[in-house]
Amino acid sequence: MFTFTSFFKTTVLSAALLSMLSVGTVFAEKPEDFFAPQRDPLTGLIASNKIIVDGSPSAGRIANLFAFDFLRTDGIVVKVNESDSERGVYSLIYKNCDIATTTRAINKNELGEAKREGVKPVQHEVALSAIVVVVHSGSPVSGLTRPQIQKIYAGTYTNWKDVGGPNRPIVVLQRETGSGTQETFNDVVMGSTPVSKRAVTLFNNREIISRIATTSNAIGYIGRGWIDQSVKALLVDGIDHSQKTIKDKSYPLHRKLYMYTNGEPKGVLKRFVEYSKTPEGKNALSENGFIAEL
Repeated sequence: MFTFTSFFKTTVLSAALLSMLSVGTVFAEKPEDFFAPQRDPLTGLIASNKIIVDGSPSAGRIANLFAFDFLRTDGIVVKVNESDSERGVYSLIYKNCDIATTTRAINKNELGEAKREGVKPVQHEVALSAIVVVVHSGSPVSGLTRPQIQKIYAGTYTNWKDVGGPNRPIVVLQRETGSGTQETFNDVVMGSTPVSKRAVTLFNNREIISRIATTSNAIGYIGRGWIDQSVKALLVDGIDHSQKTIKDKSYPLHRKLYMYTNGEPKGVLKRFVEYSKTPEGKNALSENGFIAEL
């Protein structure tokens, strides 16, 4: 009988086996033993010389920011796989990573699966951030209300003139199923209203930025830490995505970014998930569009 769990296990197994061939990550050799814990007893890591991270690219970017310091100070390589929040959680559950990065809290189904697999996810809040609605840098539109954004994504509004813009069709871009960014956007903006089937699904922040930079009538949403000069961030309900409005939660699309470990971390793993609380970690976050003051 086909289930999502069996499908996911097969998918994770295939991806991880390919990863073994390309980067030499230490995993069980036999397929039937693949999902058994293979952690170093001294470090608590899957591989004693590296921290393996999987999940949300937005939260995963934080892991990449911290990676250099840990290589320099501890000789620890941080291997970051940017998939999505859901895949990161299941990689943690099936013991294929040390840290799952997510842009939303772990859900009931995932907690149930973790319990069945003997995994105890522990949540670590690492930063504040936001989802930012973006358009082409040359767009005359400077802001939208949440109802306007909802109608654009529902397919009710199909032309920029419907929201005070030029007479041009709107190209709607969204993230893929499993993305924590998509889940948060749908919860906060769409509610029970479905996204139009005409929306184009892209698989990460980079793809959305690239498409909008070359498509003058497109709209999309990305993590705040990914904004660059090639796109224009819109006000939402007249509010900008500043540190102040994200911290006081007046910006409608604020969110937290998380790391999850299997049980309470120790040693280098504990220092890594708590690095955002150090002066060096806070500085790295603030320089890259994240907010460390939770």
